[in-house]
Amino acid sequence: MNRRDLLNAPVRHMELKPNMTVNQLIQQFDNAGSFGAGRLATACNIFENMVRDEKCTVFLALAGAVVPAGLRSIIADLIRKRLIDALVSTGANMIHDLIEAQGGHHYKGHWFVDDFFLYKYHINRIYDIFVPEEDFVKADKVLIEMFDEIAKEKQGRILSTNELMRLIGSRLKDPKSIVRAACEANVPIFLPAMRDSEFAYVHIVHAERGKKEKALLVDSFKEAAEMVAVAQKSERLGMIVIGGGVPRNAVQHAALMADKGLDYALIITTDRPEYGGLSGSTPEETISWGKLKKEAGRVMVIGDAMIIFPLTVAAVLERLGEDFQRKGNP
Repeated sequence: MNRRDLLNAPVRHMELKPNMTVNQLIQQFDNAGSFGAGRLATACNIFENMVRDEKCTVFLALAGAVVPAGLRSIIADLIRKRLIDALVSTGANMIHDLIEAQGGHHYKGHWFVDDFFLYKYHINRIYDIFVPEEDFVKADKVLIEMFDEIAKEKQGRILSTNELMRLIGSRLKDPKSIVRAACEANVPIFLPAMRDSEFAYVHIVHAERGKKEKALLVDSFKEAAEMVAVAQKSERLGMIVIGGGVPRNAVQHAALMADKGLDYALIITTDRPEYGGLSGSTPEETISWGKLKKEAGRVMVIGDAMIIFPLTVAAVLERLGEDFQRKGNP
């Protein structure tokens, strides 16, 4: 490499016009190619490459409170369009999907409201989102009844989290539900940290009100084998990460255990790499473990996923057009 190789792509300054589409704005970001705007433009390119790659299986790893914050319908639509092939999520995000599936709501609030005041009025706060306690109770009651029914139906058979989510999805009526959409589209939902959510407390009530020896059995190790099997069947692998943590690592480990490594990685996070946490670790660090290929298309966008992810999806949907169809993998 010589000096002129480093100076061959001048910054093209952004030009904004009335009535620009989302993708036209992203193209202006790409022209400049700098800072967060440049990384967001790269994220759109990588996502587009993933979904156009007919041999690629696309995992969406979901952490953080993005479902209660407003991404529920976007994720369900991506599943129905088969623009993602597997969802790996925290249990909490799916609980919030199920709250809305049972008629509950999340409300716009404010971080400054006194939390003891909220406690007295049985309102739970997720930064500036409010969730009434009774909506949790209503969803819990329905889930307990589902657990009772599924346990009786399966008669001691051990389920993976994916199998359980599919059985729950088949019992939902809300067409906007992520869990129902995944069931109908045959897209697996893996919850590698399921017990760290309301699901664990639902199971306690379910087990204690019946005979414990006949309680629903869920094995978190079983889903690991299912995820690896998906990766093994796939010629290429891609991951989109919102947040990080356990869902991200579960996808990366599946790629490693399948002895393949990821071909694409799009990571959206607010964490920083220098503190050593997985949520902030760079894609390049992932290469050192063999979880991501050296030549993989990759980008890490540091920013609010509630802004970055909708812009990315909107731009890519615009590029694909209404007639684009993807069969899904594997």
